Amino acid sequence: MTRFAPSLPLLALALLTLPVPPSALAQTAPAVPAPVTAPGATPAGQKVIEAITVTSNKGYSIKVPSGWTPLKNAPGADVAFINKTVGQLRPTVTVLVQDIPANLKATLADVRDLNARKMPEVVPSLKMLGEKTIKVSGQNAILWNYSGDGDGGKVRWTQVLTLKNNRLFTVTLVTPTGTPQELLDSGRAIIDSFALTAK
Repeated sequence: MTRFAPSLPLLALALLTLPVPPSALAQTAPAVPAPVTAPGATPAGQKVIEAITVTSNKGYSIKVPSGWTPLKNAPGADVAFINKTVGQLRPTVTVLVQDIPANLKATLADVRDLNARKMPEVVPSLKMLGEKTIKVSGQNAILWNYSGDGDGGKVRWTQVLTLKNNRLFTVTLVTPTGTPQELLDSGRAIIDSFALTAK
């Protein structure tokens, strides 16, 4: 029997949708340092920003509450945000956008299956915690929850994958074990706010 290696575009598709290792993001500098103020204290003349909405020309928007700091040059990410350190890692939200060649005729099911096969190779001690089909702006999407070993200990990923007009959107929340519930809820709210804006 002759075996064929996967085509480079198909392999690239699989690799680009896999989780970004927390260590890769931990080494990336924040775009703007987060101001340090006592809880409830606002310096005179400053406005408190409760949330910002990021709208990308790549066809999506996402609402980010205060406390999340944008990162510059996060590897492979269109946008990335971090929060305060928990243990040795910082909770992180990333949005990756990848154009898939139309001739591949890739479906969301193809993306899901490729990732499911590759994840055990890139996530040590992978444990799938849940998977379901959801809707994002009327498009089918896959919602995954899984855990594994990160560079600084156990990590949990919440990830949404959706495909529209040959463009794959991967939104990922990475939280280390011990992340306070309020911070988990804040990160999940970011994931839930993700919307497709392209026609």
